[in-house]
Amino acid sequence: MERAGPLKGFAAYLLMALGCAHGGTVDEGLRARAEREGAVRVIVTLAVPGAQPPTAEAIGDAQERLLGALRGTRYENLRRFRSLPQLALTAAPDALEVLLASPLVAKVAPDTLAKPSQ
Repeated sequence: MERAGPLKGFAAYLLMALGCAHGGTVDEGLRARAEREGAVRVIVTLAVPGAQPPTAEAIGDAQERLLGALRGTRYENLRRFRSLPQLALTAAPDALEVLLASPLVAKVAPDTLAKPSQ
């Protein structure tokens, strides 16, 4: 994984933090897809307390706490990010419910391809 410098890491964090807020209908859409398809790919943004942007250590700690909360649920294809407070994973309905209800999570968004803007 490429190591980002402080400005590049901050810029990525700022873009992630300024992303549109999701909730309500997005959550219901994810739930319906997970039930229908058996699992859904998501990007999970962690609620990391303390200094912003968070340090790699704070991000790692938050990721570990969330993975502990997911024990006993079904998820796979886990990808951790070192410079962003996020995880990417494929969540079955039981794992998705834990993610959506967890105070450790700031946002759960579908993991989709985005079209480039011009």
